Amino acid sequence: MLKKIVLSSLIATSAFAAHQIEANVNSRDVEGQLRLDMGRMGNGSGLGTTYLGARFLNGDVNNSATIGTINPLMEVSFMVQNSVRGVRGLELGLGVKGEYTKIDGNIYSAIPLGLEAQLQLPLNTPFPFYLGGALYYAPSALAFKDASSYMETRIHLDFEPIDNGRIEVGYRTIDTNVKTRDITYNDSWYFGLRLDF
Repeated sequence: MLKKIVLSSLIATSAFAAHQIEANVNSRDVEGQLRLDMGRMGNGSGLGTTYLGARFLNGDVNNSATIGTINPLMEVSFMVQNSVRGVRGLELGLGVKGEYTKIDGNIYSAIPLGLEAQLQLPLNTPFPFYLGGALYYAPSALAFKDASSYMETRIHLDFEPIDNGRIEVGYRTIDTNVKTRDITYNDSWYFGLRLDF
């Protein structure tokens, strides 16, 4: 399955001039994300950088104490990101995502809204460091099928040893609550690689 994900991502990267491709792993989970810069595809809105993305998280029950049977979490996303005036190195993004998975026989879907941030740290080092984070939330009005809410938080530290190539260490927690109980889909540390094109 991982081979199919990597191969599909590489094909999509060359076909659509992807802006970002990212893979995050730990001892049990695999996460892959692809973000397309719509401005590079001729559909620029003039509102900063506009991303259309997809993510696949093959979570493991060992990183969730509340799930017996876990299926991959699939996501599509849309985000507008721009630099913040007056704060050097800070970028903010506003986005919306569509989430889908199955948890212990429950069909789960939600449309969370959120905020992402990235700050280039003012360090005197041979290569730049970035501190980033994300917060996405869907209340019951944006949760469908058996879902009751969605909450995702993420924080990560990246360093860029080569141009357009980052190594990342981060922590994520994803709560996919259903109508009958509270569920933590994933709660784990990870490390990964991000390439910008």
